[in-house]
Order: sequence, then structure tokens, then C-alpha cells
Amino acid sequence: MKRCLTLLFALVLALGLVACSGEEDTAPQIPAGTAVEVMTVTRGDLAASSTVTGNVVANRDVPVMPPVAGKVKEVKVSPGDAVQKGDVLFVMDTADLRDTYDTLLTSYESTKTMMDEQVRQAQQALENAQALYEMGAVSRNSVEQAQLGVMQAETSRTTTLAQMGIDDVVDVLNDPNVYATIDGTVTSVAVTGGVMTSNTTAGVVVSEIGKPQAVVNVSETLQPFIAVGQQVDVTLSTSGETVTGTVASVAGAVSSNTALYQVNIDLPEDLQVSIGMFATVKFLTDQRQDVVLIPSETILTEDGQQYVYIVTGDAAFRVDVTTGLVGASQTEITSGLQGGEQLVVRGQTYLSDGATVRIVEGTEE
Repeated sequence: MKRCLTLLFALVLALGLVACSGEEDTAPQIPAGTAVEVMTVTRGDLAASSTVTGNVVANRDVPVMPPVAGKVKEVKVSPGDAVQKGDVLFVMDTADLRDTYDTLLTSYESTKTMMDEQVRQAQQALENAQALYEMGAVSRNSVEQAQLGVMQAETSRTTTLAQMGIDDVVDVLNDPNVYATIDGTVTSVAVTGGVMTSNTTAGVVVSEIGKPQAVVNVSETLQPFIAVGQQVDVTLSTSGETVTGTVASVAGAVSSNTALYQVNIDLPEDLQVSIGMFATVKFLTDQRQDVVLIPSETILTEDGQQYVYIVTGDAAFRVDVTTGLVGASQTEITSGLQGGEQLVVRGQTYLSDGATVRIVEGTEE
């Protein structure tokens, strides 16, 4: 009986060993090496750029001022209206102007009488000086001073009477309409019907948008890279359309308000834009041609030294590199790589120099 139990135990042990041996044979084998993705290093062109946001403006704003101070009777336009030269913008109220004219005419006539007398006296002084000069009683300088006196009196009379504006009042009484002087779009209306207005400020501003511009303000670090005639990409906010603009002017001094340099950019003449819309301008600040380029995220740094990993056979090796121009997603390599190397683009942070690797595609969990 004891012998039978011993044989049974030996049989069970043997079967167990066979079963264990079978499990080991079917267990999955873990591949050797760190999983990495690679790409072939290539050469190409690279440009660095800087973007600045500004606004679309008219290439010419023409303020239209009331010819005289007075009450506005009616406003004919609103901001955004398209007008042509000769269209009526607003109408002056002539009722108050007639009272103004009567008062102004009285003042004008008395002022003119006084100024005429000043001119007459200056002319008389000149005649006296010329007579004395012919007698040898005064020098030629005295005659020249008298001539200057006549010129000053006549100029003063002309200026003073013109500033009284009686001719302007007469013109408004004859035609109270105020007209657009150019074709364009009304961008500002500062007059209101029934309200007094001044003749020293713009009542309406008409903007000429046949040649629109984008205006941006740039920093002192960007300004040296911008030149008149340079072509730039301009993206309009409303449509998302990108067009080619041409730098028309670059300020040589900073604005006292912004401490920035203003840059005006001509847009295509047939471009349909609205004054005031946002525009994003991209300026190229540097360019490189036929240089070694790699994705910027593949570059690692240790103790100030930049480096990458390249794969040779089944091993990854560290290569110290020197970088040049940095673009939006790529970086120029000026030393360390020549092109054609197998560069590790994913998994490089897990590597050490000479580490065994296996190349995979996509992300391996």
C-alpha cells in the first residue's frame, strides 16, 4: 500500500512539472530595447516671423467743417454711408444766420472803414518819405520803411476782414447745404439737427477707402526688420482671408503715446474691407535656405548643452548640436547633424547614450 502511494505522488509531481514547463513555453516574450519613433533629418528653408495686430484705416480722411458757426437744421448722413463728391452732408439753419449777418455786417463795415483809414495813412506816409528823399532830406531806408508800413497795413486789413467771415455767411445764406468734397464713406458725424456747431471742428469726416491700409504699431526690436516696399501677409478678422500687403511707411521715431513705431501697409485696391476692422500682419524677421532642420521638440538640454538622439542599428547615441534660427515648429541645426541621420522624435527623454532601442510607429503602450 505504501509503495502505491509513493508511485502516485511521483506521478502527480511529474504531471505538475510538465504543466509548468508548458506555461513557460507559452508566456509572451518582451521585446528588448526602448520604443522610439524616428525620422530622417532633412535640409530645407526656414523663416522666422512676428505677428502684430492693428486696424484697417482709410488712406485719406477728409474733415468737412461748417463754413460758419451756427445752428444745424438737418443732418443727411450717418456713419457708414457711402457718399459721392457733391452729396449733401448736412444743412445749416439760415434763420439765426440772418440775424447774425445783420450784426456782422454792421461790425464789418465799421472795421473796414477803420482799416481803410490805416492804409490811407500808411500810403500818405510813403508819399511824404518819397518827397523828402528826392529833396535829400531823408535816406533811402526811410522810404523802404514807409513801403513796408503800407504792405503791413494792407495785409492787416485783408486778414482782419477775412476773419470776420462775412463772405462765408453770405455764401451760407445763398446755399445752406454743406457738401462732400470727395467720394468715400462717412466715418464720423459730429453735428446734430437743431444744435449749434462750431466752424473750427469737423462736422462730418469722409474717408476715402479706394486704397485701404492696415496700421500696426511695432516694438523697437521688430522695427529694424521692416522696410518700405516689403511684402507682408495680412489676415482680416471678419473673413479670415489672408492677402498680400506692401509696407508704405515706417515711422523713424516712437509715438509719444504708445512708445511704439507706426507702420502703414497698403492693401489691395479692390479689397472689400470696412474701416476699423482688425488686421493681423506677419513680418518675416529672418530667413535661411538649404539648412539642416529638425522638429524643435526633439532637442534636449543638459547643463546648457543642447543635444539629440540618433539611431544607428539597434542603439541610440547622443549627439550634441548647435542651433540657429528658430521657426514656428522647426529649428535650424548649424553643427552636429548633416542630414540623412535617423533622428529620435519620440521617446528621447527615456534614453541614455548607447541605449538599445526598437523603432516603432505611433504610440506604443
